[in-house]
Amino acid sequence: MNIAYIASRYPAISHTFILREVVALRSRGFKVQTFTIRRVPGDQLLTDTDRTESQQTKAILPAGVVTVVVSHIAMFFSHPVNYFKSLAQATWQRPAGVRSAIWNYFYFLEAGMLARQMQRLGVRHIHAHFANVAANVAKLAATMTGGTWSLTLHGLADFGDPTRSNLRDKIAHARFVICVCDFGCGQAMLNSDPVHWPKIRRIHCGINTSVYAPKAPSEKADDSSVLRLLTVARLGPEKAHAVLLRAVRELVDRGIKVSLTCVGDGPLRDNLQSLTSELGLNNVVTFTGSIGQDDLPGYYDRADVFVLSSLAEGLPVVIMEAMAKSVPVVATCIAGIPEIIEHGVSGLLVSPGDHQGLAEAIAGLANDSDLRASIGKKGRDRVCQGFDITKTVEDLADVFREFLQPQPCDAHVSASSSTVETTRS
Repeated sequence: MNIAYIASRYPAISHTFILREVVALRSRGFKVQTFTIRRVPGDQLLTDTDRTESQQTKAILPAGVVTVVVSHIAMFFSHPVNYFKSLAQATWQRPAGVRSAIWNYFYFLEAGMLARQMQRLGVRHIHAHFANVAANVAKLAATMTGGTWSLTLHGLADFGDPTRSNLRDKIAHARFVICVCDFGCGQAMLNSDPVHWPKIRRIHCGINTSVYAPKAPSEKADDSSVLRLLTVARLGPEKAHAVLLRAVRELVDRGIKVSLTCVGDGPLRDNLQSLTSELGLNNVVTFTGSIGQDDLPGYYDRADVFVLSSLAEGLPVVIMEAMAKSVPVVATCIAGIPEIIEHGVSGLLVSPGDHQGLAEAIAGLANDSDLRASIGKKGRDRVCQGFDITKTVEDLADVFREFLQPQPCDAHVSASSSTVETTRS
């Protein structure tokens, strides 16, 4: 099956799950051409895999005037009716406001360049991650080529402001919609007409549980006097690192020896480092900045407890990674997180924004090594059973086959996908 994937920036540091998905689909016989609206800066490509994938990915922007004009002339003469349908969508199927109108015409220009490249590659279907600019461009390009498109929805970025993202319209026009958790499916249903609910499917992101395997106890550091906490998250407001820092302060005040490593970067880094100083935690907390996927497993190996204090999520892949490494997880009870963590069994759940409750949960693990071991083991079992990428990508492949292979008894499906080449993988 010949398809394309598009994201606003690919392969981005915080979106490694997209790269894993692409690689897994290719291993099953899918031909996947990747596109990015803008190329990821070289200094943000932290692994050889990222750099190789970036070289194989086609960027839409920046583009010269000649490229834009030639692409649109080619699409106009090859698909004149579809070209004007796409232009009509850009004009009318958008959120209200002058600014939205202007941006949608930019998306239309980008869609012309994407459509031209899809036409050259013989690609009739494109899949977008997140309901952002990539989805806007994918939708218009699919209309322009007469092909189809689909969408994966994740969390706050998609559901936080559904009016601004024009989510209802995107769901209506997409061939199918993937949600990474049941919570996401509910949000997608809430923001769509019931007639479209049958094409909304829940498929978890997955990880390679062989790569994220527990380290042997004998290889662990032998300093058990300090409880080593780890969090891996973008330093943004939705991740609520400030709550975690205050929880750590409370643990220190209780006399619990603890350290915290914060992996990730983002707009709140300076603020969080200032708060760390204000709380007197400079000798306790370390900010590493962005870390490549090749180095990340080592951070899990050195951790005793993984903590995620988020206020908004979908179903975080970092939780899967920590659990696969048999690291006990403490996380907030929001969105899709309870779908992977059973409280007291495969992890601990706390209320969002409650630093005292977070500290209490961590303290309970600090004082009970047997509980840490039990939760760690059951956490890995949970991930291996339901979140290994060998299973989740097969579920995804089945959805692609279901919606894209010709079905003569369904006129709509036949018309929209009759030219799509399919192969069984």
